[in-house]
Amino acid sequence: MEYIFIGVGIALAILIITIILINRYYNNKYAFLYIKVKEADNNLDILLEKKVEILTKLLSILEEKKVDDNIPDIARIKNKRMDHHELFNELTNIHNETIKIIETYETKLNEKKLISLIDKLNDNECDLRAALKYYNDSTTEIEFLAHKFPSNIIRSIHHYEHLEPYKIQKTNSIQLLNT
Repeated sequence: MEYIFIGVGIALAILIITIILINRYYNNKYAFLYIKVKEADNNLDILLEKKVEILTKLLSILEEKKVDDNIPDIARIKNKRMDHHELFNELTNIHNETIKIIETYETKLNEKKLISLIDKLNDNECDLRAALKYYNDSTTEIEFLAHKFPSNIIRSIHHYEHLEPYKIQKTNSIQLLNT
């Protein structure tokens, strides 16, 4: 009878240790993924601010040249309180509108400063796409874990938040002025 209690005690100890190790493993995995998301979010913040700066300069040149009456107003973005998802969508729309104007009035706008800004905008867009991919890959991995046993239980216990991936729209890039 004594051996049964010892056997049950050992089995319970092994079960508890296994549960603790599984909890530790998935908790660390979630923590690592959330660190990756935070890092990507910080990079996105910097890149979005840089994109606002570049677009502001580009739009001021377009306004100086008086090429079009429908130049996008980037000031409305600066005055609004938006999260990164909203800011990204707004900037993508302004980016596309700006590129359409530049393509339409390309012959009037052939100056070095404008070409330099367009190059910076294209570089920023590449960096932004890479940061978005990194962010989306990490959030996708988190969501994958959230629907898989036993990590879904660990997520519930530790109250990890749900993250939305970015919906990446196609942006127009311009190489016309560079030729």
